Amino acid sequence: MKDLILICLVALAMSCNASRPAQKPSPSVAAPQVETRATTRNYTCMGNEPFWSVQIKGSEITFRTPDEGPVSYPYQAPQQRGNQQIFSSKAGSSNIQVTIKEEGCTDSMSGEQFPYTVEVSRDGKIFHGCGK
Repeated sequence: MKDLILICLVALAMSCNASRPAQKPSPSVAAPQVETRATTRNYTCMGNEPFWSVQIKGSEITFRTPDEGPVSYPYQAPQQRGNQQIFSSKAGSSNIQVTIKEEGCTDSMSGEQFPYTVEVSRDGKIFHGCGK
């Protein structure tokens, strides 16, 4: 009789284990985020002496100065380095690199506060300013 009870208990235990779905181990590292143009923010950046501006919007990066009309560069996804986003592009023989740093900035002429400090390197010339 004890053997019969023991066999029934073992059979019952095995049937309970068999009905549980197999659990998948949870991943320990999140998959890297792939940036798409739809997830990227638009930026407006500007500086003084000399006056310049950069717009990162849609599918292009546009650089302007009062002396030179707008120059458009094709949008390329930025590189993320710490608290900086670095946009690099080329149009013809002209190169541009826009570094947007998550660090407060004050416009040197107006005193306006901005959330980003910006550095633009264009064809060997460096421009400093702020962005939002």
